Amino acid sequence: MSFIAGTVVKLPLFFPALDDDRFYSRNLGTIIISALIAYFCLRKPFWKRSTGIIIALLIGGIVYLNLLPDNPKSQTIVLSCLHMPFVFWSLLGVTFLGGAWKDLSGRMDYIRYNGELLIYSTIILIGGMVLTGLTVALFHLISLNIEEWYMKNVVVYGAVASPIVATLLIDRIVGKRFKIAPLLAKVFTPLFLTTVIIYLLTMILEQKSPFTDRDFLIAFNALLLVVLGLCVFSISERGSKETIGMSDAMNIMLASTTLLINIVALAAILFRLTSYGFTPNRIAVLGANLLAFGHLKGILWYYIGFTRGKNTIDDLERWIVAYLPAYTTWSCIVSVGFPLAFYFT
Repeated sequence: MSFIAGTVVKLPLFFPALDDDRFYSRNLGTIIISALIAYFCLRKPFWKRSTGIIIALLIGGIVYLNLLPDNPKSQTIVLSCLHMPFVFWSLLGVTFLGGAWKDLSGRMDYIRYNGELLIYSTIILIGGMVLTGLTVALFHLISLNIEEWYMKNVVVYGAVASPIVATLLIDRIVGKRFKIAPLLAKVFTPLFLTTVIIYLLTMILEQKSPFTDRDFLIAFNALLLVVLGLCVFSISERGSKETIGMSDAMNIMLASTTLLINIVALAAILFRLTSYGFTPNRIAVLGANLLAFGHLKGILWYYIGFTRGKNTIDDLERWIVAYLPAYTTWSCIVSVGFPLAFYFT
């Protein structure tokens, strides 16, 4: 499976007529997610009709992306390329759950899997970088320059294989015996929270404003996505039997900080909409921020209620995962509907 995915990634090398930028911008993430979908379809087979629907949706999305006009300056085409992988990520979640996409506890397991996948893939990639440096250096000592060949024929396959191998490790080898994600979540949540707070204070002191600086607004929204992801991941790794303590305070502070970033981003987007008018980019970002706002409000409400004994951690987790289809729906609208509605502008 890793070999097939790596070979597909190398198609522009085999067929020079394929434009590298066009091919990779539309297919790189899709190739990796498709390989993972294939893995779980084989590992957790479920109703054949469901498998057929998932494969049909996946192929339909890939064909749609590659049939879009070749216009890198088009806002809607860029938005489609950015949002379609999240649609495919949702399909991956369905296959991970064995078709039981309504199972809310299973959705939380899928979030945990993504955290473990990111960690193990990173470890594998770091190991691959060390091996690459050592291999190239050793051959250089005997006057053989294999760097270009090694990059094209080994590194490409290794990079593509890393999430697939990581999935195999999580699914079959590591299993429930040892999970590093909860430990890293407890270590990095306070560090990341401190970094974000210092950054926001520095932004105020330096008088940087996302209201007037478009590039800064883009970076601000990227920060929002990262912090939101970390917030959800950190909560997902909290043990249901853990007593309420400092880690919960950190998670609430992180969620509060994320909500603050979200409110500032929303205000900046609304300011730009009223000042400069509507564009596909602004509408897409506005929709994503409104979704994040609703999600974060609920997370804070349920988390604070949990610390006060008004609800359980299961209520918080159910809110987190019950909201995921809203993101999927918006991603479908942006990736499929926007190019057609705005005539590929």
